[in-house]
Amino acid sequence: MKSRSNIFLKLLAVVFVVFCSVTIIKMQFEFNDLKEDKIRLEQQIKAKRLSIDELSSQLSEQFDRDNIMRIARDKFNYRLPNELIFYNDVQK
Repeated sequence: MKSRSNIFLKLLAVVFVVFCSVTIIKMQFEFNDLKEDKIRLEQQIKAKRLSIDELSSQLSEQFDRDNIMRIARDKFNYRLPNELIFYNDVQK
């Protein structure tokens, strides 16, 4: 009887060690995924901050004729009456 309970305790210990090992490995994979997400999100934050800085500098510029014409071309696709525009459909 004592031998049977001893085998049961050894089996229980092995199951516990396997469970802990699997849990640690799973947590390590989740940690690595979260670390990659953090790096990706930090890169997105950096890109957005650069975009904000660029837009802020555009807002601080004076609105003279050249800037108004550049904005009209870039944002609204306007052109001057006698101006020819060539489009390039070839992708890089």
